[in-house]
Amino acid sequence: MPAPSATRRNVVLLVALLFAQLLLIRGSARGGTGEGLLESWTMGVTTPFVTIADWIGGGFRSLFEGVGDLIEANRRNTELELELSELRAEVGRSREATLENARLRRLLGMRDNSPTEAIAASIVTAKLTGQEMMIVVDRGKRHGVRDDLPVVAWGGAVGRVLAAFERHSKVRLVTDPSAGVGGAIQRSRAQGQVYGRGFSPLLLAYVPRFSDVMLGDRVVTSGADGIFPRGFALGEVREIEESSAGTQTIFVTPLIDFRELEEVLILMESPGAGIVSRTEPAEQP
Repeated sequence: MPAPSATRRNVVLLVALLFAQLLLIRGSARGGTGEGLLESWTMGVTTPFVTIADWIGGGFRSLFEGVGDLIEANRRNTELELELSELRAEVGRSREATLENARLRRLLGMRDNSPTEAIAASIVTAKLTGQEMMIVVDRGKRHGVRDDLPVVAWGGAVGRVLAAFERHSKVRLVTDPSAGVGGAIQRSRAQGQVYGRGFSPLLLAYVPRFSDVMLGDRVVTSGADGIFPRGFALGEVREIEESSAGTQTIFVTPLIDFRELEEVLILMESPGAGIVSRTEPAEQP
């Protein structure tokens, strides 16, 4: 005969099984819409969580799509900026080529109107320190260049060839402290010697005291040095001082800005007379 405690456990187990069966039967019963009551209860409980999950998932999808669109927009913006930079560079190169062609045409115009042979040259490098005013051009002995040939530009006299090498030449500018050029006042023909002073104004010396010189007068090459032809512009008179030696000391502002010079014309002969630059009118009889 089973013990009372064992009988009690069996009764409790039987009651629990009957209760679970009743719950299953009740859960399988259909509601008015045809859904099981258990299913309806489960859907009612889980629907809010599913809605929240869908909302969060949609937000993440929108976020990822927005990040993707932003990355694509940045990539396209970078491409457009590169294209714009290339277009600007192309415009700059085209403008530079146009300006260079204009400068070369002016130099060629000077060459065509010159009774002596001349060649155009581009400046490779420059040394402008005040104590030494030099440029190097891309023409040398193989092009017929030799020492002491005059070098000019559209604005007037530039300098003379100091040393010619095989493929390039070194040119001493008229502003170099070691340079000296025969000069004359274009208006009155008063003559003297022009000396370079680095970045300071040129000095026109040895002009007789009573010579006709006025502020603003143009100073040109006189041809007396045997290097430069006569008539190439050097500068304009900016200051006049009288010395005790019976001469005038005249300071001249150069007409050429050598820091911006890019092309020059090398005259292949040094006649010392007879050439008048197109930048200034010929002498009046």
